[in-house]
Amino acid sequence: MKNILQLLLLTYAAMLTNPSLAETTEHTVNLVVSPKQCTALKQGDTCYLDLDVVWNMPSTSDYCLYADQQKLKCWHNVDQGAWQQALTITDNMEIRLTSLHQQTLHTHTIRYAWVHKKNNSKAMRWRMF
Repeated sequence: MKNILQLLLLTYAAMLTNPSLAETTEHTVNLVVSPKQCTALKQGDTCYLDLDVVWNMPSTSDYCLYADQQKLKCWHNVDQGAWQQALTITDNMEIRLTSLHQQTLHTHTIRYAWVHKKNNSKAMRWRMF
């Protein structure tokens, strides 16, 4: 929640200092997703993340947020929204903002990464005893 408030305050401050930016922002779709990447220790391990999404649209309508095919939240008669949720992933995840009729308006992909490659070798291990 702290990150969302900071983002909203920074956006508002930028619009106050640059009026032309406010005009541009009003007519564009804005989807901010954090984190951009989730890193697991080993390839194939589950990665845990706290998803933060902030969005705004140029017009008031009904919108829904999806993580891959899973519906996370829908908003009715609004032009902006925010969402936070703890998730687990084992592959790249696509975050989509759609109209109520599931027309995709904006997408963002959270990359799945790992530190150590999965070792599937069945190497013989030698022992003295």
